[in-house]
Amino acid sequence: MAACPSCGHGETQTRYDFGSNRIVRCVHCELMYLDPWPTEEETRAVYGEDYFHNRYFMRGENSQLFGYFDYVAERFNKQPQYARIAREIAALLADRGRRPRLLEVGCGLGYFLDVAFEEDFDVIGLEFNPHAVARLRRKYAFPILSGSLLDTPLEPASLDAVVLFDVIEHLRDPFTALDRLHAALAPGGLLVLSTPDADSRVSRAIGRRLEDFRRTREHLFFFGRKTLARILADHGFGVVTIRSIGHTFDLALLLDRLSLVYHRQLFQTLKRIATRLGVGSLQVYVNPHTKMIAFARRIG
Repeated sequence: MAACPSCGHGETQTRYDFGSNRIVRCVHCELMYLDPWPTEEETRAVYGEDYFHNRYFMRGENSQLFGYFDYVAERFNKQPQYARIAREIAALLADRGRRPRLLEVGCGLGYFLDVAFEEDFDVIGLEFNPHAVARLRRKYAFPILSGSLLDTPLEPASLDAVVLFDVIEHLRDPFTALDRLHAALAPGGLLVLSTPDADSRVSRAIGRRLEDFRRTREHLFFFGRKTLARILADHGFGVVTIRSIGHTFDLALLLDRLSLVYHRQLFQTLKRIATRLGVGSLQVYVNPHTKMIAFARRIG
C-alpha cells in the first residue's frame, strides 16, 4: 500500500510480520493497518455461509482464522452484555422524549437488535453477508437492509443511534463510512462502536500471537484509543467515553480460544479435564483489555 489510508503519508514501521502480509503503523498519524490488503473478491469469499460457523476456526491457522467457531451457540453469552449496552444508549438519549431510532451496521444474526427492540428502540439492521440477511428476514419483523454501508442510502439526520460491533476494522473505507453515519445521525445522535484495542498493554505484550492481529483475511485496520479518538473527532464526533470491554465464554470455548494464543497442548488438556468434570459449560467473564468500546456524539 503506497500511503496511509487516513493521513496520506507514506512512511510506515512494520509492527507484525506474517510473511504474505504485515501490520504496519503510520509514522505520521500512528494508525495501524494491514499491508497488502486482500482483494475485494477474497474479502467476499470470507463472508460466506460458514462465516458464523467456521468448523476450521480452532485449527489455529491464520488462513482459517475468520468469523466464528459457533456464533449461534454464543448468543446467550452475548445478549446480557448487549442489553446493558442498549440501556446505556437509552440513558444517553433519554432527552429525546420518544422511542429512539437505532441502526446496527453489520448486525450479524440480529442478537443485539433483538435485545435493543426489547429495550424499546425502533431498530433497523444492515448486514453485508447475504446468508445472514436471509436468516434475519425469516426470523424478525423489523427492517433488515442488505449490502455495504457505502452503497446503502440513509436519510439525513434520521437516526438517533448507530452501533457497529467488531465492524470498523473490517471496512475498506471506514473514514467515508464515518462521514455517512455522521450525516445520517440527528444532531447529538450517538455512535457506539467496539473494535480491538491494538495499543493496550496486553495487546502489545501478546503481539503477533493475538487472535485479532492474526485475522488477516478480514481485519484491515487496527486502532488504539488515541488514534480512534482522533479519527472520530476528525469526522465530527465528540467522544463521551472509551473503555475496555470483555466477553462471556463457556469455559470449554475459552480454553479453546486460549490454546490459539498460548500453549496449545496445555489448554487442550485443561479443556478435556473441564469437560470430564462437567464444568465445560460454566460461564466465565473475561476482560483481557484487548478490545474497547467507544460512545461518541455527533457534533454539529
